[in-house]
Order: sequence, then structure tokens, then C-alpha cells
Amino acid sequence: MAEEKKHLSAKAWGKSIWYGFIAGMISGMVKIGWENIFPPRTPARNAINPPQHMAQQLGFPDDVIFSTVYYNGQPVMPFTLLLHFSFAIVFSILFILLIQKWKQVGMAQGAVYGLIIWVAWHVILMPLFGTVPAPWDQPFEEHFSEILGHVVWAWSIAATAFFLIKHQKVNTLTYLE
Repeated sequence: MAEEKKHLSAKAWGKSIWYGFIAGMISGMVKIGWENIFPPRTPARNAINPPQHMAQQLGFPDDVIFSTVYYNGQPVMPFTLLLHFSFAIVFSILFILLIQKWKQVGMAQGAVYGLIIWVAWHVILMPLFGTVPAPWDQPFEEHFSEILGHVVWAWSIAATAFFLIKHQKVNTLTYLE
């Protein structure tokens, strides 16, 4: 059995970031699509959604958070999209880096990773910071949408990452088979 690498090379870091960017963009679109099918929050609770509220808590000005542009006559909020895709990209890069050392991170084709991210953010961190209500004060529909949405989102990260890693021309990265 080959000796486990202790450190990732600069090429592996670079490729992880690039593949994570690609997986993050794709998974970000998947999560937006999921939330259009199963909206996690009621219109009243979504007037200021959790990423926007967290940005307010961090001191970003409302004119930046709620800035709106129009595309094809439809309102688009660039700052909210930037937050959404940044989250997806960061956790996609993290997924790829983690599977280089711990193959278990890719269990169930990324689904377990999605559940862990959901628990960390929606059950622990955001309620702790007062961004969202305590988990027991959130409606079932929100948990349903967010749990399954995170599973599908993380699966799309894994599917994209595994595909890119499998088809790399120079085998810099490895993945769980």
C-alpha cells in the first residue's frame, strides 16, 4: 500500500480550487433549482433570507445587500447570489481537499457531507448567532427542504468533483471509488 501523502502539492491545491470552483457553480445552480421546487421559507420569513440577515449581522449596508438589477424584466439580487455561490464554491473546494486525505468525507456520494453542512449551519451556527430561529421553532417544511436540498447539493458537488478528478489528464487528485 502506498504511503499516504502528508501534504498536498501546489498543483493539487490549484486543481482543488479550480475543480471546487466548477463544482461550486454547478451545485449552486442545483440548490437554487431545488429551492424553486421546495421553497424552504414562507414569503414572510424569506423577506430577509438567512444569508441576507447574516450579512446584516456582519455589518454590510442594506443598500448593498438588497441592491437589485433587472435581467429580462426580472429582479436579480447580485449580492445575495454572490453569497450563495461563494458558500457553494468554498464548501466544494473544502470537499475536494478533504477527500484527498479522508475518503470517508465522500460517503454516500457526498450525501453525508451535505447532512453535516446542514447540521453545522442550520441547526447549530445560524441559530446560535440568532440568524434563524432555534431548530424546534422552524417549520417542518423548512427542515424538509433544507435537509434534502443539502443532500442533493452535496451530491452534485461529489458528482462533479469525482467526474473531474476521474478525467484529469495528470493524476494529481484522487477520489473515492
